[in-house]
Amino acid sequence: MKNLFILLFALWSIGGVGQNKSRDSLWVLQSGRPNLISDFQQGYNAFYLDSLASSDTAKESFRQQLINNQKILFIGGKEKVAKEFFPDSLKISNNLSENSEEIQAYHLSESQFNYLKPDRVFLSSNSICKDYNLITADSLKSKKEIDDFFDHLLYERGIVPDVIGSPFIDDIPYLKSQYCKKPIYKARVTYNGEELRKISWKEFPHLETCGVFRTSDSTLSPQKRGYMFSPDIYNFTDKNTKISGPKNFRAIKYELDEELSYSLPLKDGFSNLANPESKSTATDVEFIKDIERDEVAYFNGSSSYIDIRSEEENKLEEISITAWVKPDEVDGSLSLVGKGEAFSAKIYNGRLQFTATGIEDHATSESIIEKEKWNHVGFVYVPRQKLYFYLNGNLIEEIPASDIRQTDHALLIGTNLWGQYYSGAMSKLKIWDRALSDEEIENVYLEKENKEDSGFLAPGNWWVFALGLGLFGIGIFYFTKKRNPQLKAKASEKSAPVFQKDFSRNSITVLNGFKVWNHNGEDITYKFSPRRRELLILILLFTIRDGGITSKKLSDILWPGFTPKNKKNNRSTQIKEIRKIFNEQVSAEIIFEDKKWQLQISESASIDVFSLDTILPDFLASKKASLSETEVTDFARVVSRGALLPQVEEEWLDAIKSEYNSRVLDLLTPFLENELLNNSEKLEIIEAILAVDPLFETAVKKKVSCLLRDGKYGSAKKVVENYKKLYESYYNETIDREFLKLVK
Repeated sequence: MKNLFILLFALWSIGGVGQNKSRDSLWVLQSGRPNLISDFQQGYNAFYLDSLASSDTAKESFRQQLINNQKILFIGGKEKVAKEFFPDSLKISNNLSENSEEIQAYHLSESQFNYLKPDRVFLSSNSICKDYNLITADSLKSKKEIDDFFDHLLYERGIVPDVIGSPFIDDIPYLKSQYCKKPIYKARVTYNGEELRKISWKEFPHLETCGVFRTSDSTLSPQKRGYMFSPDIYNFTDKNTKISGPKNFRAIKYELDEELSYSLPLKDGFSNLANPESKSTATDVEFIKDIERDEVAYFNGSSSYIDIRSEEENKLEEISITAWVKPDEVDGSLSLVGKGEAFSAKIYNGRLQFTATGIEDHATSESIIEKEKWNHVGFVYVPRQKLYFYLNGNLIEEIPASDIRQTDHALLIGTNLWGQYYSGAMSKLKIWDRALSDEEIENVYLEKENKEDSGFLAPGNWWVFALGLGLFGIGIFYFTKKRNPQLKAKASEKSAPVFQKDFSRNSITVLNGFKVWNHNGEDITYKFSPRRRELLILILLFTIRDGGITSKKLSDILWPGFTPKNKKNNRSTQIKEIRKIFNEQVSAEIIFEDKKWQLQISESASIDVFSLDTILPDFLASKKASLSETEVTDFARVVSRGALLPQVEEEWLDAIKSEYNSRVLDLLTPFLENELLNNSEKLEIIEAILAVDPLFETAVKKKVSCLLRDGKYGSAKKVVENYKKLYESYYNETIDREFLKLVK
């Protein structure tokens, strides 16, 4: 039952991160001709220092406000002027979030503000990458104008103001009351533990934010080309206004081939490498030899095209298209690729053009495509946001983008639904169902450039090929000889004390979160997409629990509803990619043995839960064995690293988490009363128990007793206070008073 409450609390604790706004958190700036004393009495509490500094009356008025204990914000002003204006004894802060009673005034430089004027016709992007938002508004002469202003600012524009500047506000108390109606929600995006800059949001495509983003919108979905996010959407709740810091979105870099729907080499007998089951039909297309690009497709400009149909049509949210093209002509409208009424990517009078059918044509401002010359072109389309055009790996232009229509029509290469035929050669057409970044487009372009003239079989390189073949043979012999003794599914012998193992190098950890570290101690977790991460975790946990997982069970969990052939293709592709990541990075391997997929590691590698199995073999699979006094502290030191995959929520994982928690508690709780263990060893066991079940009352009491025995009264008191908060949060009831007397 307690484990159930722990799960519910974990879900609750990440849910409510709204912060109620205080009237004192809104500063109102007199942007006209200020008179400090009269404006302050009306409710204005922010001023540009330069507009007041020359007035002795203003200085005296300011001092009068200090006597009345009313706080005030000054913006700008030279340092010399500020020193003359402020008394030496004045407590000043340059952080608006600091709200101490000792602070009498705030003084911020103008460079700390994002200056925004959210007019309804203002559609260009806003960058919110500074500390605070200063919003300038026209005169707000009525309550209706104030209501409209906040509706537009907070809910349409998504911007939370720190300072509102206006020459005239009819009712400042009403302005502040409207501002306080809804809580602020905070979010940040991190990549490899550091804040990722220049994030856009699906709900507010006009914004680009850095650091902590504050908004009154209860739903947020981060976006940045080249990245996926976990979670990819979050809904805050108004019911819980507990301040628990910003919601963290974790950014994960895409592998270049992820979300690749079409990969077409455009050679004779070609197929869609990204989806081999796609059905294609070529009409009047020739496949010719080209000096620069080997075999390519040639379109005659009047009847040539390729029709590709796929079994499943995806909803078009974002599109990236790249291709090598060598047009015979560039005048007129020449469609490279079109998909029904959704879109057509073209060359139009030498320009690159992207048509969202029936809605709008988007084109580069200048002619950039040369005829009878190979050009690498790229289109990245983010509906309702931006369209990016690329030539030879470089971003040429970006323009606002319209919406896009959904379609279930076939993909046409070399023409479109209007019969705008392309004339010329084409090679390596690729289409992604996501928006590629500038770096990814450049990598697609360089792929061919790096491979040209560098093949082993190129003229004059035969000796390189022969040498490589010889070295390859030696490598195969050495690998075959050494592989079996080095790798093992689960450690069965103790080589070194488990607590001395380094889990931050050449390792995989699942306690306190999923992490993968290479030989150099670099975190390479970002290389695993969500699907690859889940696949690896699945094989890892089933290896330790059941000795591996069958292909059928693995595929049924990860790809339910897919055809057997599609399941096999997906499984093979993802395992191949994981093996590629492991290569020369981590001494681990996914193998298929005894009709099961297993994870093997070398003696030099480590996996935290495998280490538990080293101490007590089959600890998760068998409930009969128990730990000895010499084993229990090693076991506890590993368990105390943290809960099993606390941030991974998958239905199949719930049962394994429950089994793990129950087994750990069964193994460790008998030692709470073991008199053979000293105080320090008991504390290690208690920490492990609380990592699994933070509301285990017996363990908490034992921890308090151990700390008091060591004379650590302050630490014991803190344990009780933290447990009290946690208990009351879980159960929504007051803790037993007798418990609080433990340290009294």
